[in-house]
Amino acid sequence: MRCLPLTLIPLLLAACERQPVAPDRAVLPQFAATHSEITGTIDFVDDPADCTANPNIGEILLFTGRISYVQRTTTTSSGNVNMTLLLTYDPAIRLVGQTSGAVWMIDAARTHPEIHDNIHGVGESYEGETTEYYTNANGVQLRLKGNEHLTVNANGVVAVARPLVWECIGG
Repeated sequence: MRCLPLTLIPLLLAACERQPVAPDRAVLPQFAATHSEITGTIDFVDDPADCTANPNIGEILLFTGRISYVQRTTTTSSGNVNMTLLLTYDPAIRLVGQTSGAVWMIDAARTHPEIHDNIHGVGESYEGETTEYYTNANGVQLRLKGNEHLTVNANGVVAVARPLVWECIGG
């Protein structure tokens, strides 16, 4: 049997030590966020937009048509959720004056509303902003602008609440 010189023993011991292996992922906390995407459509029939305050319109306009959406959500390991909703309007969407019967067709290429909802702990910030562009048979343009907002503070109390109200511009 051969004897090892004393200088090689530390090298041999180091070589025999347990080598690191990949950690067991089930044991360690998971820090990766999850992402999801949902698509769908919403059909509206005679959904009202109050344009009575606009002297050029002066009536309720009824919205009819289909909106497609993509909802993208990211959820973190801490439970925070960030959601964005992107909406696409069908080119056949129309507004019809409830009294006059005037028809307004959407400019779907210019209409792209977005909604953001961020939930962090018991706090939340929700913002929905929409600007819709329409033209009637005479070439007159109308813009419907809607904005809604909700903020819930860290105590779970509603700090700001602005419901959706349509503003009718033009006509």
